[in-house]
Amino acid sequence: MESRLDQKAIGQRIRQRRTFLNMSREDLARKIGITQTFLTDIELGTKGFSLKSLERFCEALKMSSDSILFGKSLDEKEKNTALLDILEHCPDEKKEYAERMMMLFLMSHETSNEC
Repeated sequence: MESRLDQKAIGQRIRQRRTFLNMSREDLARKIGITQTFLTDIELGTKGFSLKSLERFCEALKMSSDSILFGKSLDEKEKNTALLDILEHCPDEKKEYAERMMMLFLMSHETSNEC
């Protein structure tokens, strides 16, 4: 039976999400429990990984398995979780700045029944 999974595309999605989350290869490899070299091979699409690793990728990258394996777009919950995770790792002054920017944006785009 032929596999329909595109390892190169899977690796690209993992790398894109890792960089979006400002996570180094070292950080992600540690969270997954694999070596940086193996993670590089996964991101390049030259090696696959186990279901246990998939579960760990999902948790570390805040993505569904469908998003990783098949490129299904992120749902709203995944987008919100990723944004909150990024903010969580920011210094307090950046968090405060982001909050002010968001409030200014929302107030400047406010209409009668939104936000």
